[in-house]
Amino acid sequence: MAASAEAPAGRFGRFATPALVALSTVEVLTVWSDSSRNELLLYTASVLALLVRRRWPLAVLLATLPVATTGYVLFPPMAAMYQVARDVRDGRTVGGCAVLLSVASLLAWRPSEFERWTYELGLVGVLSAALMSAGPSALGRLARSRRELAVRVAELVESQARERELTARAVAAEERARLARDMHDTVSYKVSLIAVQAGALERTAGEARSREAATVMRELAAGTLAELRDLIGVLRDARDTSSSGQGREAGPGLAELPGLVRDSGLDVALDMGGCASSGPEASTPEAVSRAAYLTVQEALTNVRKHAPGAAVTVSLTRGEEAGLRVTVRNEPRTGPGGRSHGDGETSLWPDGGNGLRGLTERARQLGGTLRAGPDPDGGFSVRAFFPTTADGPDPRQP
Repeated sequence: MAASAEAPAGRFGRFATPALVALSTVEVLTVWSDSSRNELLLYTASVLALLVRRRWPLAVLLATLPVATTGYVLFPPMAAMYQVARDVRDGRTVGGCAVLLSVASLLAWRPSEFERWTYELGLVGVLSAALMSAGPSALGRLARSRRELAVRVAELVESQARERELTARAVAAEERARLARDMHDTVSYKVSLIAVQAGALERTAGEARSREAATVMRELAAGTLAELRDLIGVLRDARDTSSSGQGREAGPGLAELPGLVRDSGLDVALDMGGCASSGPEASTPEAVSRAAYLTVQEALTNVRKHAPGAAVTVSLTRGEEAGLRVTVRNEPRTGPGGRSHGDGETSLWPDGGNGLRGLTERARQLGGTLRAGPDPDGGFSVRAFFPTTADGPDPRQP
């Protein structure tokens, strides 16, 4: 911030030194023929001293004071006084330098054998010496104040931005707490009722298939309650890690995929390849592992809703692109109900499409891609790619 505040001064300062040297050189040339050799050397040294006035402002001012006593070359001492007033923080030092320049300038009005000293001439000398010192000093302090003000304004803007960020974090934390309360009070309660009813049906149903279905419903409800408890804990205790771009991921990952497939009640063939929990999963980021699990879970849920009885293939592979590729494909449905496939039969389930949209957004945030759509043979495929490095999205399509 401070560097940006001084940027304009740096642009103009690039031309200040050449301009001052040029003006001072012209001033020296105007008195070149009337000056002695020693005076010309003094004038030339004062002009060259301007080249290092920013590094050693006090030394340059002292070096140009003898020039001020001549009364012929004014730009070098005035420029040096301006630099001292601009760069030196101590006001007493600046004031002392201004007095020295005034005294040196006043010596140029001292009586000589060629000119009779008068009261009016002395008054003009005092005023001229005072203005020669006060003008550059005032401009230098003004430039310093402007620079410091720009820095303070930049710091204030940064502080306000940080305050807005903290306020947004506080609002987000409050919203997470409200969501946790709502999920605990409504969703958890209703899922608990489903589990209780499924347990009662498991014990009272007369048919074996009904008892098996009730068992699956009860186990799914129990698993959902466990995931809800984890999610509610995250919502209540999650730390805002927006500055690092990573957040805490709650819930199962690749290690729980076999259990998810086993409890799905579908004809699923699972091929995890080299992604087994005992192998390379240790190097899989938690967010990627969680996203892969949710992708398979959503795909299997859609199969149960829209293609009951269809065979499903779930495969997870790792390629040379340093990422995890997930593919879930189901054959055309063989059971009743489900999504229409051209035979006039429509879905008995609500189909908002929010699950796949949410997973697509999650994959995009992780730098990956997700595609879902029907196959030519009437089946349906979900293909996702999640990079396991921080290099960004893979340019190839899944």
